[in-house]
Amino acid sequence: MDDTIAAIATAVGEAGLSVVRVSGPQAMATVDRVFRRAAPGRLAEAPSHTVHYGWVLDPATGQPVDEVLATVMRAPRSYTREDVVELSGHGGVVAGRRILETVVAAGARLAEPGEFTKRAFLNGRLDLAQAEAVLQLIRATHEAAHTATVQQLRGGLSAVIRRARERLVTAQAHLEVGVDFPGEGHAVWSSPALDEALGAVEGEIAGLLTAAERARARIHGAVTVICGRPNVGKSSLLNALLRRERAIVSPRPGTTRDTVEETIVLHGMPVRFVDTAGLTESDDPLEQAGVARSREALAAADLALWVVDRSTPLTPQDAAVAALLAPRPCVVALNKVDLPSQLAMDAVRALAPASPVMPVAARDGQGIAELEAQIAARLAPPQPSEPRAPWVTHARHEAALREAHAAVRRARAALAGDQSPELVAVDVREALDQLGTITGETASDELLAAIFSQFCIGK
Repeated sequence: MDDTIAAIATAVGEAGLSVVRVSGPQAMATVDRVFRRAAPGRLAEAPSHTVHYGWVLDPATGQPVDEVLATVMRAPRSYTREDVVELSGHGGVVAGRRILETVVAAGARLAEPGEFTKRAFLNGRLDLAQAEAVLQLIRATHEAAHTATVQQLRGGLSAVIRRARERLVTAQAHLEVGVDFPGEGHAVWSSPALDEALGAVEGEIAGLLTAAERARARIHGAVTVICGRPNVGKSSLLNALLRRERAIVSPRPGTTRDTVEETIVLHGMPVRFVDTAGLTESDDPLEQAGVARSREALAAADLALWVVDRSTPLTPQDAAVAALLAPRPCVVALNKVDLPSQLAMDAVRALAPASPVMPVAARDGQGIAELEAQIAARLAPPQPSEPRAPWVTHARHEAALREAHAAVRRARAALAGDQSPELVAVDVREALDQLGTITGETASDELLAAIFSQFCIGK
């Protein structure tokens, strides 16, 4: 990292500003070759965290490239912990590109994808979990993802991982002393004390895995399947929830033959709605295929939204749907309340006693807001018992935690079976390595390359 890199740090296109970031040991000297301050002096002489007005000039012709503000951030008080200069010029495709070309001509090289954040990691400003949070923060599309990712960026997950690793390192040290000096009277933990320490780590990892389950629906989207017998208004309800005509609506039963999926954000949480074919018995091969897909969708759903037509009496088909839904979380949408009622709400509650019944009229939007609130409430994951407990938002982290959890369990089993310290130590080391891949202590060069290649060039 003895070279100086540069890249455009803002999105390409029409905008108020275009920012070119320069980082490295020669950042100040490189920019000084092309930047002329309005006030006397050079950036190399400027104190850290100051902003300077001037122009970027083409060194070959002396002609102005753009009017800019140059922000100076000296090591280690910068994003990369290197000397950094950020040139804020006018937005647009041409201005930022011209500034970048001028800086590169003055001695910098183009940054690789994610290289600024990689330098922040290698220089100890961020651990690997925090670095990955930077990417997730950029990609966040809703409040829940943003909130969880900011917590990870601030080190919430890393703190728990470090605490668990410290316990494992201590356990490993005692085990290895017992292996290396078995007959010299060194104080080693008794099996109950060692098991207690490993049990504490197992509990911490289990808590993080629970957090991963909570985060999966909260961050990546919960699946809600809209189901019911044919012609009760399932597709109309989907359109009402989406506030647009997404599904084809027809008074003829059996219009929907395949699943229709759309995602919206309800109360800060993404929800993927799946409209399905009516659940019914049929001799029509196409309708049978649609019903089979409906059942498959229900099996994978986080929540069932059962649509019942209030303008007609309950049928045996409704009862069959209720029996199918009995084991799973469900909200009942009592549809067509804008029409004369042929159905008492108590009759529906008798079929789904554990499910809230929400009156709606999909055709005119009546009751949709209340239905959305109920769906969000049913899908919201339970809050952690500890308010500051971290979310686990990355599939890679969850996989490493599962491997570490299994290794700790094996170590405890070997301890309980009075196995040799060497065997216990092998599993403790495996747990340490797995946790280390999350924060970066044991991450391979291949893993680092794969992670940082996903970043944009200016980050």
